[in-house]
Amino acid sequence: MRNEHHSTIRIALVDDEGLARDGFSAVLTHEEGMELLTVTDSPRDAVMTAERTDPDVILTDLTVGQERSLEILARAQGLRAKLIVITSRDTEESLFRALKLGARGYLLKSTTRHELIEAVRAVARGNAYLCPVMVSLMLDRFKILPPANGPHGGAFSELSEREVEVLKGIALGMSNNEIAQEMSLTIATVKSHVSNVLSKLGLRDRLQAGILAHRKGLTPH
Repeated sequence: MRNEHHSTIRIALVDDEGLARDGFSAVLTHEEGMELLTVTDSPRDAVMTAERTDPDVILTDLTVGQERSLEILARAQGLRAKLIVITSRDTEESLFRALKLGARGYLLKSTTRHELIEAVRAVARGNAYLCPVMVSLMLDRFKILPPANGPHGGAFSELSEREVEVLKGIALGMSNNEIAQEMSLTIATVKSHVSNVLSKLGLRDRLQAGILAHRKGLTPH
């Protein structure tokens, strides 16, 4: 059985588009702290390999070949890996289908290297990650926040430099503990900054803060 305290993120990649598959493989193979266990164009092969290697994260398209890859992986028994969808489909239907099946991340194949790495790290930590395009789609669908040019925008000038950095951490799915470690602050100080951010921006919770940060361009694209 795998050591639960290992620091390396172990990854499986499932994709039948050769160019995209090769590009993602190259990024993940050369990223420090990540190990690409397997690359395949068969979700069923991915399940069998994952049963042996027990990856932390599986990256997959919604459909691979003629098979509904995400359904096959989501319904596989005994897999503890967290699923990230990486696809060309930027529709509401595709996003909600992925979330209903338990996907913890959703990226488009036009993603940047930085975004891919951040998504894998966030999901491996137990958080969720949606690319900015899909965050905006969800925002428009559920009306979580007013438009980006609404009253929240002007309040950004009230945030201190530290509060902006904390807001970026929230948008990347980081916990208070992780933000504290990253910024060399105490957890109590981070909690205070989070409270100030929500208060100054007039937001209800961290979800709204993260979405607003994405829309205002505070996270990497």
